[in-house]
Amino acid sequence: MIKVGFLVSYDFKYLYKSIPLVYDASDLIVLAVDKDRLTWSGNPLFIDPSFFEWVKKFDTLNKIVIYEDTFYIPENSPSENDTRERNLLAKAMGDGGWHIQIDSDEYFNDFKNFVSFLKEKKDYLKNPEKHPVEIHVQWITLFKKVEGGFLYIKDSLDAIEVATNYPKYKYMRATRHSKKIITKFILLHQSWARDDEEIYTKITNWSHRDDSDNAAFYKFWKNINIDNYKEFTNFHENDPTKWKSLEFIAEDEIDSLKIEISSFQLFKLKTKKYLVQFMREKLPISIQKKIETTFKRLVK
Repeated sequence: MIKVGFLVSYDFKYLYKSIPLVYDASDLIVLAVDKDRLTWSGNPLFIDPSFFEWVKKFDTLNKIVIYEDTFYIPENSPSENDTRERNLLAKAMGDGGWHIQIDSDEYFNDFKNFVSFLKEKKDYLKNPEKHPVEIHVQWITLFKKVEGGFLYIKDSLDAIEVATNYPKYKYMRATRHSKKIITKFILLHQSWARDDEEIYTKITNWSHRDDSDNAAFYKFWKNINIDNYKEFTNFHENDPTKWKSLEFIAEDEIDSLKIEISSFQLFKLKTKKYLVQFMREKLPISIQKKIETTFKRLVK
């Protein structure tokens, strides 16, 4: 069974795009909504009632469940509230099957083939507690909407965990299971490609509110434009090495973006417990050799 969970908050409007991308290939979709309409930082959030009307009309196959609960605990940090909500969402999704958690502003454009990939791994579902696994995809982050297109993170080291057979979350979406599978599937992350007001709402309410100087990074973000973006390297706010550089893509609409991942993103592995698997099409020989060489060096 393929179960997908979304967290519904101040950026609910992106769900109009992200839900349809996973709807057909999923068996169950659960939307977690704070019943008091509070963020993880305890600030009020607004969700337009018309969103829930849209869900009812869109859900022609009765796959979508609205799960409302209290997700803001005052004594918790935002990241702790995030992790807690994901575990409560997992319980609401029920035991068994593949658990997939996708954020509102993440677009899974090849979800059908990702589901096929998971179904090939059915042995992991026989005894998940004994053989837990965490499935990662490549996270392509849009950094800013500029005239004529978008700036996005090129050659990032972001691979994000999205699926597991054993949903016991330790830190936000991370289960930290020792067995990990890194795939070539792409999750397009709208992230910072929003207007100024939305970004300010994001950094004052998200899980990473206390992780770094968000105000300084916000100022840095505001000053980046089409003329100066090439000047900046290694600029991720928490781990500079994760974001190597920015690139421009000339498309006005996210639906038409065709961003490819590079060999750089494919072979950056951190431990010998990482099992690298790819989609069925063959990679270029040069990339295969680079991956093999790097993997051998890392597992010594």
